[in-house]
Amino acid sequence: MDDIEEARREAEALRRDREKAEQAEAKEAERARRDAERAERNAQRDAERRERDRARAVADQEKREREARERAEREARDAAREVARQLREAERAERTASLAQQRAAREAEKARRQAVRVAHSTAPAEDGPAAVSDLPPGIAVLWRTPAVGRPGPRPGLSLEQIADAGIALADAEGLDAVSMARLAESLGFTTMSLYRYVSSKDEVLSLMSDRAAGSPPPTGPELGGWRERLELILTIQQPILRAHPWLARTTTVLHAIGPGRLAWMEGMLAALEDTPLTEQQKVGAIGVLSTHALDQLRISEQLSSQARAADVGPADGDAPDLGQLIGMLATPASHPALLQAASSGAFSWGPSEDDSLDFGTQLILDGIERLIEVAATHPQPSTRRPLPAAPDPVSDAPDRLDA
Repeated sequence: MDDIEEARREAEALRRDREKAEQAEAKEAERARRDAERAERNAQRDAERRERDRARAVADQEKREREARERAEREARDAAREVARQLREAERAERTASLAQQRAAREAEKARRQAVRVAHSTAPAEDGPAAVSDLPPGIAVLWRTPAVGRPGPRPGLSLEQIADAGIALADAEGLDAVSMARLAESLGFTTMSLYRYVSSKDEVLSLMSDRAAGSPPPTGPELGGWRERLELILTIQQPILRAHPWLARTTTVLHAIGPGRLAWMEGMLAALEDTPLTEQQKVGAIGVLSTHALDQLRISEQLSSQARAADVGPADGDAPDLGQLIGMLATPASHPALLQAASSGAFSWGPSEDDSLDFGTQLILDGIERLIEVAATHPQPSTRRPLPAAPDPVSDAPDRLDA
């Protein structure tokens, strides 16, 4: 019995030890669990803190970048405003200098005219035009005495050089290409320096027109009657018109009577000197001839300008034929007569490529011939007022050009 009791007590002691061990193990496991949870919470807090710090750092970086960008934009706007202000000041200074240059040129021209007027008033009378100082500026430039060339590495300009440069520009690119800036550039001078020689684009056009016209040939009575002399003059004018079609648009020189224009007018009037026509009829007759030549040239020049602006035209580079345009617009039902005339080439107006005079010119000459026949049989004194000076084909036209 004692052995059994002893065994029972030992078993009980073992059970209690096992329970204690289990309890201690459970406590240790609970403590480990709590430590793990605490560590996890600490790690989570650390992660959240790091995330907050990173977000704060990103926000601070974005703020710094935004502030830097705004500062750069403000500086760029300030710099642009400063540049614009400097440009405005430079333009203002350039305009002021230009006005001063023009005023100086006008004052110099005024002083020159005054000097010429004084010299003319004290000089003996000569066979020639009136004093240049008494002429309007647009005409005076055509009769100005050529200035002596300036010595040195950069000699001065002559009016002939200015006119030749303008003619070259107009021949190559049309009259619209002629400006004071382009003209000065082609001559190797500044625009302001060009105003020392001419006061405006109108004066340049006057010089160009008179220079391009040249001089007519001698047409004395030895060449034949009035018609032969007029036909010779008109025939010689044709290549001039073909070479310089822009002459139909130099309307700013309508009253710019230069040496060339006077010579052509003299030649045409002189051809009619032995006819029974009155002076008014002679002037009217050559005016009609000149207007007809300009009308034809104007049509050709305007079509050429439109083709040049649109960069279109026949393959050979000539102006588009008016008949071709009519053929595109007219219809057999509504314009049969126009189409028939266009198909026959009746609208191929413009200066002839050969020495023959066009039908319109011949018709006018026939009319003058009939007028002479009537005047020879029924002479009557004229009571009409004198007509204005007749235009010549190489200097006048009815449209206005802007400088």
